[in-house]
Amino acid sequence: MSRHKKSDAALHSGTERGGFMGHDADTAESAARPFGPVADSLRAHADHLAADIAETILGAVPNYAKVEVASLRRSLVQHIETAAASLIAGQVPEHVRDVSVAAERARSGIPIEQVLLAIRLSFQRLREFVVETAGTRRIPPADQLEAVRILWEVNDLVSREYAVAHRDEDLDMARTAEARRSEFVRRLLLEGARGPELMLHAGSFGLVAGRRYRTFRARAAGTEAATLAAVLRWAGQHHLEPVGAIVDGDAAGTFNDGPLPHGGPVLGVGPAVELPDLPGSFRLATQALDVAVQFDRPGVQTLERLSLRVAVAAESHVGDMLVAKILGPLQAQGDFGAELIASLDAYLSADMNTASAAERLTVHPNTLRYRINQVKQLSGLTLRSAQEISEVWWALRRHEWLARTGGRPTAATPACDDRG
Repeated sequence: MSRHKKSDAALHSGTERGGFMGHDADTAESAARPFGPVADSLRAHADHLAADIAETILGAVPNYAKVEVASLRRSLVQHIETAAASLIAGQVPEHVRDVSVAAERARSGIPIEQVLLAIRLSFQRLREFVVETAGTRRIPPADQLEAVRILWEVNDLVSREYAVAHRDEDLDMARTAEARRSEFVRRLLLEGARGPELMLHAGSFGLVAGRRYRTFRARAAGTEAATLAAVLRWAGQHHLEPVGAIVDGDAAGTFNDGPLPHGGPVLGVGPAVELPDLPGSFRLATQALDVAVQFDRPGVQTLERLSLRVAVAAESHVGDMLVAKILGPLQAQGDFGAELIASLDAYLSADMNTASAAERLTVHPNTLRYRINQVKQLSGLTLRSAQEISEVWWALRRHEWLARTGGRPTAATPACDDRG
């Protein structure tokens, strides 16, 4: 004899002895319905059925071993009561009375698919019990079919509402975890991993004491969450083992000390340091990001890659003096002067190779030679000494920064004829 048959024999023998347990107030109402006695039988043997169903679930879903026995029994008894009440009423309720068990399953790490499977197994056993009990009591087949239909609807209702409650708990846990992660990353970048608490948290994110890590910062392009997701995805593809969160509106965090690609999202990246020294690295990552944004530099940027642009951005008075000294006479020529400045910039960027610069500007090399001669005549430049070329580059970069940011010179600086 099967396990179910043995259980049913015990249940039905108990029923024949008249041992209905509890719910006396429903007796008259249940007796008035053809399957009311079946509902009473469900209630009377709720504990026995719950134990039987729990055994089935644990055999089919091993993950449920993580669930406390009392919690599993409570949910099964609740299913049985919902089924019995629905049979007596002839319809399913609008809502399940208590879906807190679904949240418990989410907190236990039981996926919703496994929760729904457990519900399906539960109601499958309840339908079997109802059909067998109805047959014993000679309830007409049409009424038996109606009872089964009601139990299917209860199954659907419980599944829907448990799925919603499970999802809501998952979202709450995710939000809580993200809030904790953000606070940890913020403290790590602003305070460093000092003290046992932060070091313990660092270990939970795979950050190891004694190893060196780089910091990163990226300005949000679109939503903050989308920017962070894009950075983490890109970093993961390059095996940089990112740990990140939203810090002061920017995507920020750490990379391992591996080789840095040049492409990807616009990032400021600080030097590799050990965990206690991350705040210093993060300040430099922030500076690199600010300069990269000001000069519209794409991809991953470090202070080394930005080079003298960092000084151009920081030393505004020097830059403004050089703009006035070197580019002022050209700016006085209006549109023609702007053309001369663009030609000078292209010429220096091409290492003063006339053919290459002319190709970049899409002009004839002789046209470029004429413009460079005009630059020299108007500004007094010779473009022969390293110091003069460095000053011209600095002036051009400050001019670029002013044009890009809409900034104004820090002070009116008169042009200077001293080329020494």
